[in-house]
Amino acid sequence: MRAAVGRLVRSIGLNVVLFIHWPGKVKPNTTSNAMFSIMDFFPTFAGIIGAKVPTDRPIDGIDQIDVLLGKSEMGKREGLLSFTGGQLMAARWKQWRAYFTDVYPAGTGPQRVGATGAASAPMAGYPKLYNIEMDPHEDLNIGGLFGWSAGPALMEVERYLETLKKYPNPPAPNITQFKAHGG
Repeated sequence: MRAAVGRLVRSIGLNVVLFIHWPGKVKPNTTSNAMFSIMDFFPTFAGIIGAKVPTDRPIDGIDQIDVLLGKSEMGKREGLLSFTGGQLMAARWKQWRAYFTDVYPAGTGPQRVGATGAASAPMAGYPKLYNIEMDPHEDLNIGGLFGWSAGPALMEVERYLETLKKYPNPPAPNITQFKAHGG
């Protein structure tokens, strides 16, 4: 088994590690802290193979090939929204994350995102704010000191809401309402 590693891409906050090995393209033993979402794989890989991304619907991903090739330290993504089902839970802008709903662990273990049966409640209009570079575990709510950071995070939400005017989200599935087949 070969242990050669190309570029290591880390996502601050969720701390997901991605290893890329692409001889001749990706410089070995390099790392990046650029914001890279799982949604970015589709347009990035489409660009690599020369395919076109559909233009008749919104595509949430961004082509991040420059991050993988080491041509961009920060990438093209400055913000990212976090959902649980259809509910917007948080918005990230650069190193700042704002939670709009108080989220409690579900099941057993350290899960931060609510699931079926988990408790979550709106926070009276005041988001919880974290600097996830300085506090990756999100232990210290710094909203009182850095309240301004909610503004750019909320702009990410506004951009998303604008897309819904042209491309509304489909309704969430409802497994408690039944219809007979054929009518």
